[in-house]
Amino acid sequence: MPILREDQMVRLVRSVALVVLLFLAVYAVVCRLTAAAAGERAAPTGGVLRSFVLTLVPIAIAYHVAHYFSLFFLGGQYVIPLLSDPLGRGWNLFGTAHYQVDIGLVTPRLQWSVAVVAVVLGHVCAIYLSHVTALRLFADRRAALRSQIPMVALMVTYTMLSLWILSQPIVETGVR
Repeated sequence: MPILREDQMVRLVRSVALVVLLFLAVYAVVCRLTAAAAGERAAPTGGVLRSFVLTLVPIAIAYHVAHYFSLFFLGGQYVIPLLSDPLGRGWNLFGTAHYQVDIGLVTPRLQWSVAVVAVVLGHVCAIYLSHVTALRLFADRRAALRSQIPMVALMVTYTMLSLWILSQPIVETGVR
């Protein structure tokens, strides 16, 4: 029995596509504003878009760390007994075949703290890389600094949105 009906799956795919397109559109508008803020000698919007896209990688890495931290430390513990018995033959090569996974290793407070730190550091790194990219892309230092106003505003907005999402309680409300 499928988890989602076909109409629910279509709605989910359309919703995800809409969100992705919305973020792409916002990024494209900010790149246009970045090119305009740099002045006359600025690169075309397409060049700015391509130049700054890699500055978003630290944000993506931060989201992965925030999201998969507990999976890595909890699910990763299953590797420990496999080291002693990789073929499932009852071996105990390193004395770890009977290791029990410690589910208390990652507490909710630790998970939340790691998520917040990862998001903030990812965004700070992205802003730094954006600044370095602007200095390389625009010949004039003042133009590079002016160009950063829209990009920093976007990244600060993403940071605030991410921290707001993390601040929301993760509980089932029972409302359907």
